[in-house]
Amino acid sequence: MDEIVLTIPRERPFYGVAHLVLGGLGSRLNLTLEHLEDLQLGLDSLLAQQDGEGEITLRIRIRADAIEAEIGPFPPALSNALEDEASGGVGLRRILDAVSDGVELGERDGAAWVTLTKRVNGLGR
Repeated sequence: MDEIVLTIPRERPFYGVAHLVLGGLGSRLNLTLEHLEDLQLGLDSLLAQQDGEGEITLRIRIRADAIEAEIGPFPPALSNALEDEASGGVGLRRILDAVSDGVELGERDGAAWVTLTKRVNGLGR
């Protein structure tokens, strides 16, 4: 399993760097445009949750059958909001469920982390 870790300032002008990393991986792995756009939409939806101080980390794991993108840290309230929305509301959780094959919520060092999984057949590595 390959892993790429990118830490950027939590400011909108730097979010394009995360897109470049995803786009470069997409090209290297021969992802379809649909898969790449799904990952970027999920990433954008999470990044839009909080601009401001600090840093945000994007950890991408490339498995034989899937790409995992772990994004964080977020305020713990994000986990509560995503769990509440899972019951049917339209919002961030619904977007993440639509663009990924799995959404996992976790906690590390008192902060929320979100892992998006996108299954892809035959990753070209």
